[in-house]
Amino acid sequence: MIPDIGDILQVALITAIFVGLVGSVCWISVATYRSVKRIDNQNVGPSGELRGQIEQLQQSIDSIAVEVERIAEAQRYMARLEAERDARPALPVQS
Repeated sequence: MIPDIGDILQVALITAIFVGLVGSVCWISVATYRSVKRIDNQNVGPSGELRGQIEQLQQSIDSIAVEVERIAEAQRYMARLEAERDARPALPVQS
């Protein structure tokens, strides 16, 4: 029962293909992990100059919001005055 040389070559070829396939999958996994890690490291925060500009923009937006609220309050006040004036008769009723 000595194995035939053809059977030995088939087993060797299947083993080589299996080892190559597992090695390729491992290499692709490591390469993907490294590229994702490199991309994550490139996402740094804004520079000092940009951070200052963002803070200034936030302050400007806050001041605009305050002014818009003041305008809305003035508009509500004027609408209330108009409603009160419309409720009063222009001339007193004579009896």
